[in-house]
Amino acid sequence: MADIDVVVSGGGNLDALWMGASMILSRISSANVKRYAGVSAGGMMPFEISLKGEMATLESHLSYSIISRDYKDWFSNAASAAWYQDHHWRLMADWQTENFAVSNLDEKVVLGTTCLKPFPELVKIKTYTKGDAASAFMSTGTFFEMYDGWVCSDGGATSGQKMTPLFQDNVRGQVIVDLMATGFPTSMVYDAELEQYIRLIKVGMDEMVKFLTTGVTERNEIITMCPTGSDVSDNVCVQNS
Repeated sequence: MADIDVVVSGGGNLDALWMGASMILSRISSANVKRYAGVSAGGMMPFEISLKGEMATLESHLSYSIISRDYKDWFSNAASAAWYQDHHWRLMADWQTENFAVSNLDEKVVLGTTCLKPFPELVKIKTYTKGDAASAFMSTGTFFEMYDGWVCSDGGATSGQKMTPLFQDNVRGQVIVDLMATGFPTSMVYDAELEQYIRLIKVGMDEMVKFLTTGVTERNEIITMCPTGSDVSDNVCVQNS
């Protein structure tokens, strides 16, 4: 496998799929990932791994799954679970950008966010500073965040029907990971239930192994390759015949 870009869809705590898939992909010497792009959790997870490393990211998410298990009342419905995770992710955003080198993200991780300019528009964030990295991180996956003077919210609203902000320069093949195609309960978007989260990490590992060895996955189109030259103008991959 030559140089590639990776694009991960939105999907809340279904990001466990990418946690597992990334563990495999990062250990394949022939797979040289040049850039990541994503919206919502699909942008946040590559941001976290690139910023603070695999182990710290895994510990953060598994710890949060334990919190959701031990404080079930907080996560008893989607609205409550989303509010608490938004609050806790803001705390994590400040901590991680204060304690790790945000320069690791520049031109490596692209976050898609929806900003009012004045109408909703997909904004792709490619460079970061200590002062704006936490805001950039939150803007891709929250319901309200001020970023660079704009009112912004979850990038899934403006990144195409699959919530995949594909690289428009099309300079190399793009591996697309669809978090919403896992087959796991959609309630996982808001509820990071521990056993399911761990199970989905393992699914991500297995699916990436199968994709790298056969070019296909067990679950239909959960991981796909968008070849160079495909039409990506609508943020979905349409291969030329």
